[in-house]
Amino acid sequence: MDVPGAKCFDDDGHLKRTAVIGSGVLSLAWATAQLGWIDGPAVMFLFSFVTYYTSSLLSACYRSGDSLTGKRNYAYMDAVRSNLGKDV
Repeated sequence: MDVPGAKCFDDDGHLKRTAVIGSGVLSLAWATAQLGWIDGPAVMFLFSFVTYYTSSLLSACYRSGDSLTGKRNYAYMDAVRSNLGKDV
């Protein structure tokens, strides 16, 4: 049985999404491979540490004041205002 408009939806009921791999993603793997076996994994480890550090900073901004009972910052500007002041 063919449902009208079913071609617009995936199996999970969401609108169809295209699977396109951008040239930036492909060139990143090539650039890392050009570094070699020593520098390539070292650079990957360095960037994983940077990602971990910045994500921990971002998660620390979720609550202002006390980390358990402080006010929740649902938006980026709420976190900026609670850390830098109301005049921002």
